[in-house]
This record gives sequence, structure tokens and C-alpha cells, in this order.
Amino acid sequence: MIELSHEEFTEIHNYIRNRYGIDLEKKKYLIEGRLWIELARSKSDTYTEYWNKLKADASGEMERRMMNLLTTNYTYFCREKQHFDFLGQKVLPAIPAGRLRPLRIWSAGCSAGQECYTLAMKLMDCRLAGLLHIPFSILGTDLSETAVSAAQKGLYGSADYARLPQSWQSLYCETFQDGLFRINDVIRPTVSFKRQNLMALPVMTPVYDVIFCRNVLIYFRDAERIRLIDSLTDALLPGGYLMIGHTESLLSVPNRLKYIQPAIYWKPEGKV
Repeated sequence: MIELSHEEFTEIHNYIRNRYGIDLEKKKYLIEGRLWIELARSKSDTYTEYWNKLKADASGEMERRMMNLLTTNYTYFCREKQHFDFLGQKVLPAIPAGRLRPLRIWSAGCSAGQECYTLAMKLMDCRLAGLLHIPFSILGTDLSETAVSAAQKGLYGSADYARLPQSWQSLYCETFQDGLFRINDVIRPTVSFKRQNLMALPVMTPVYDVIFCRNVLIYFRDAERIRLIDSLTDALLPGGYLMIGHTESLLSVPNRLKYIQPAIYWKPEGKV
């Protein structure tokens, strides 16, 4: 395996942090271990040669492949169940009886889609139970093109299947084929996915009732965390909620949100 020089590592690390917010300062071995295949693909003898080719690639395909390899997309169904319970027990009952506007949720950093489909199944259950009287939609975004493609397919294996309640298995999943099950057409129309760099968000307007951005902040430094939380807050409707990972905190991040309970924050009414 070809080793990164200090200069090569510094250039790649700084570029990724500045462009995507991801801090790989202590991940030299990760970069070496995952990018060696790209050196072979691009017929490069050194990382400097590879990096020069990447910067000259007007299509952006080399950069997309690099970020697909360097981003971590670990997640699973029903992860951090407390958030889904809070949604059903606190958020939905507070929706005014006369509201017509659909419920909109954004999963920022959705990985392969399990979080989005868990949300959809939870909301569909609440609708069937008469606890949700308005339509809902869920947007999942992720930096990794590979993760977004997997999420759009909605195909998962037996380990994911085992994490679902039996009622969800029968109501919202299609039977196994070739060791995989598929999220069915009851759920899929409520969820959409797209690739999005959280460090290149457009000017955000308040349209979301709830934003999930869980286990994403751990990859950023404070400057990028502040920038991201500010954008997410802009995108939240007054009275909306931000959910972050239970290993994360906003203590070091100046923000306009009110702490509700661990990993749950609220945008006060009247704030824009």
C-alpha cells in the first residue's frame, strides 16, 4: 500500500474539511486504506499524481468516488428509539386539529435510508391509530452517492429485518428474495432521497417540522458545527424540533434552540 506523505495528507485533509466539513485530521490510515484502490483505478503511482488528476477532473466523478469511500454510512432501523417515541408521544399530539399543511421531516445524513423508513413506518402506525390526521413526507439527504442510491432502492438484509417489530415486517415489508427484503409501496411514496453536502446548503427557509441530524456532528469541528446548526435552525419551522445523536451535544455550539431533553432541541415559537 502506498503511504501518504505529510504534505499529501495535509492537502487532502484540508480540502475535505473546507469543502465538506468532515474532520479527518486523525484519519491518515483510513485515507490510505480506502483510497489505494483509487490510485490503481486512476493509474497513479503517487497520491500527488492521483490528487492532481482529481482536481483536473471536470466531471467531478473522481471526487464523488473519493467521498463515497471516505464517508462512514453505518446505521440501522429503529436506532435511538427515544426519538421515535418522542415523535409519537409529544410532536404529533401537539399538531392542531384544524391543520391542513402536511408534516415535513428532513433526515440530514440519512446514510442508506433506514432512519427515513423507520420514521415513515412510525408515522404510518400513528396514522392507522388515528394519531396523525395530515399527510406527511420525509426527505433523506446524504453526502455519499452510494448511500443515497442504496436508500432509493429500499433493499435490506436479514439483520435489518430482525430489528423491525413483527407488525412492521408484515405491514411495510415485502418478502425476501435472494436474502433481501424490500420496503413496500405503502411506505416508499412518503420518502424521497437526494445527495446533499451539508457544507453547501442553499439559503434555508423554515419548512420542516422536525429535522433529524444524528451522529453527523461528531465528524465536524466546532466551526462547521456552528455553521450547520445555524442552517438547520433556519430550515425549522417555529415550534419545530431538531434531533441529534445521543453521543452529541450543542454545549459548545452557539444556537437559537431550546434544550428539551438529551439529543432533542426545540425552536421557540416566533423565532425565524
